[in-house]
Amino acid sequence: MKKKISEETRAAVLDAAWALMAQPGRLDAGMAEIAAAAGVSRQTVFYAFGNRAGLLVAMVRHKDTTGSHLARLIALANGTGTDLSTLLAFVDVWVDYLPEVYPVAIQLEAGSLTDRDAAMAWNDRFFDRGLRRGFELILGRMAAASALEPGKDPVRLADLCLGLVAPSAWRVLVVECGWSPAAFAASRHALVRAALAAP
Repeated sequence: MKKKISEETRAAVLDAAWALMAQPGRLDAGMAEIAAAAGVSRQTVFYAFGNRAGLLVAMVRHKDTTGSHLARLIALANGTGTDLSTLLAFVDVWVDYLPEVYPVAIQLEAGSLTDRDAAMAWNDRFFDRGLRRGFELILGRMAAASALEPGKDPVRLADLCLGLVAPSAWRVLVVECGWSPAAFAASRHALVRAALAAP
């Protein structure tokens, strides 16, 4: 059962968890190791987050609060923009944030295939409450304002946009192939424009 701990202790645990899991191949960092890194007991971590899945979800959400990217994404997703520039601005904010969250995001994406806890955190951040929902809201407004070609499905387009900016896309092009972040961003713009224009 979750229990209340101080905000300072909570932040220390979440920062320690992020630092450990940002190391290559360290998504498996356990509750005891995270507790030791944060200078608290293992029991405190369980009290605060319930289980490893709860910790992973909280860790990702906490990271979102340490800068302005999440607020900017939410503002665009929940705003009134109904044109392509709003959609591309949403892409740009995420692509600007991606290098910062990539070390953990790529591990969550890969780990979600076999690890139930990682899958819960991945779905929370990228599907249920996250990036895909933002794309769907913006594209839904565009469809309602007749800013999409007739017959274009905003839900399917949201799926496509998410695939274009997933951490695995960054891994292939930037990490493996050596593209610059600017080239990656420009290619995302071109592909989004092409998807909206294609019959």
